[in-house]
Amino acid sequence: MLRCFSILFFSLGFLFGMWFKDHRKNAYWRVYGLLPLCVMTAILPFLTPNALLELPIIAFSAGIMMKTFTGSQIENHPFVIFMTSGNYRRMLTALYYVIEGSGVQKEYRRQAVNYGFVVVSFVVGAVVSALLMHFIHIKSIWLITISLITIMVYYSSEVKRLGLKKTNL
Repeated sequence: MLRCFSILFFSLGFLFGMWFKDHRKNAYWRVYGLLPLCVMTAILPFLTPNALLELPIIAFSAGIMMKTFTGSQIENHPFVIFMTSGNYRRMLTALYYVIEGSGVQKEYRRQAVNYGFVVVSFVVGAVVSALLMHFIHIKSIWLITISLITIMVYYSSEVKRLGLKKTNL
């Protein structure tokens, strides 16, 4: 039952994210897209545990975030922020071409490093979260809150620094 709810609400969040992106009014729309997940992760430790309430809200918020950062790139190469399997595949592909010695070696090395950084960051985040969960339990979700706030502040400062009005980074 919970799995069905998570899929349903993630899908609804993703669709809402599409609508939100299509109707954005300014360059700060990505920040606004992160707010639901940021608020949910901030207040979750204060709520009475109830998976039927928590899971749909987190899934919906994650769906919005997934759409908000669809199309993210590092040096013109796409990457996915929520799942690392595609990033891992791209890292291995680049490593293969580096080892094989084919193609533009400098470009493949750079891709391998960039995707490797994304994959390692994902793994480190998962390990740190698991360790924190062991010690501080549900409050470990505040690591996500802090990360989201950091992203929102950085993104907002870049939008302001670049003088963007309607377009985004």
